Amino acid sequence: MLNDITYKEKFAILTPLMPYVIENVKKDLKNDHIRTDGIFARHYFSGKNHNKLSVEELSEAYTHALAHQESAEAIGEFIANRWLLNHGEVYHFFEEELSKINPDFSSLEVLDPQVSVVLMEKAISAFGAPTTYLFCVLNSVVFPDEIFQQLAKKAQDELKNKAENTAKEKERLSAEMMERNHEQQIARLTDKYEKKLMGLQKKYVTDTEALKKQVAILQRKLHA
Repeated sequence: MLNDITYKEKFAILTPLMPYVIENVKKDLKNDHIRTDGIFARHYFSGKNHNKLSVEELSEAYTHALAHQESAEAIGEFIANRWLLNHGEVYHFFEEELSKINPDFSSLEVLDPQVSVVLMEKAISAFGAPTTYLFCVLNSVVFPDEIFQQLAKKAQDELKNKAENTAKEKERLSAEMMERNHEQQIARLTDKYEKKLMGLQKKYVTDTEALKKQVAILQRKLHA
């Protein structure tokens, strides 16, 4: 059961979702933990501007620390507490739903599988699979193991689809930008050559008029 494992063990389970976890608590990490834990900061981010650390850099550092550092449990507790504080609406949802099953929901040992499926789907509908899964792991919701397995897969699939859609959107925007740049280049070239053509037309008209005058003068001389 999840309520019998440490934060270090919980984050070992959540390793595939660490970038998603870190994305939600990056301000807390930069403004609090990294500033107050000098040993951690020097070990992982020496010479770097903490305010400019990317989610990828933070994820890599904290994943390693949670697996190898002596302070892993304290770091895991910090991240879990801040993440849960940032998701109070999920806590209130589960508090309300579990209270319907048992007013003293903290005494529940394991939920019925069928009840668990309904609760899981309702939570996913409200908050998405990744947020639901993270909350259930970090807060030790008493789902059966098979429900956690289903929820883990749903969370990873949702994040994978989101990443693929984001990549496609970036490609679309990149293609649109290239098309706009191409159109702008064509417009500039068109304008350039239209102006050049107008100049040539003016020169042609001027030269033609001058030639007509010369012909007229020659004709008058011939008939004089």
